[in-house]
Amino acid sequence: KQWYQRRVRGSKVLFVDKTLSSLTSTLHALTSLLYPLTWVCIYIPMLSKGIRKDVRDLVQSPSPYIIGILKSDYPRVRTNELQDTEVLVVDLTTKKLTDLRREQDRVLPISDATKKALKVKLREVKKKKDQAKHSEVWQNFLKPFLNHIDNLCGEAETKDGVRQIPMESYLAKVTEQGDQVFAEKLLSTQMSQLYLQKNKIRMLRQ
Repeated sequence: KQWYQRRVRGSKVLFVDKTLSSLTSTLHALTSLLYPLTWVCIYIPMLSKGIRKDVRDLVQSPSPYIIGILKSDYPRVRTNELQDTEVLVVDLTTKKLTDLRREQDRVLPISDATKKALKVKLREVKKKKDQAKHSEVWQNFLKPFLNHIDNLCGEAETKDGVRQIPMESYLAKVTEQGDQVFAEKLLSTQMSQLYLQKNKIRMLRQ
């Protein structure tokens, strides 16, 4: 649950696993859960030997990222490259999180009701034997936030073929207490900007 919330916000996440096959398949499956948004920042399912010399630049990048690394390499990276780096480390073998970010960045600004709904749905997806369907997570988490945009499009002013929606009007639609800050952060991510651009929508900020 915490991984998914961080991805939607566009944070930095480093995944650790014992085998290449498990690491890459897990990352591909997890990124598909962002549907209908598309991850557009740094994405390296496995940090290969050919680019390990650049690992410091990658993990200390100011841009959001999803990076996978083998567990045998992690101790060296943790000691040498993750100093003073704000990143969430997900160990897929032990199922433990190591949060190296500032304290104020560890709290996700969404309501308890939204957190509960997301947690329940992710547990249901996890229990299924077949491949998780990204549409199930979309229906229970992202859809309400993006639906507000669709609802405002009908009355939006159009300029040069692009519908103009005031951010203030959008946030007013997010009625669940605690979700407005998350909604604004969500729409500021690069993947949300790409989604809006594809649908010819522009969010106006005063």
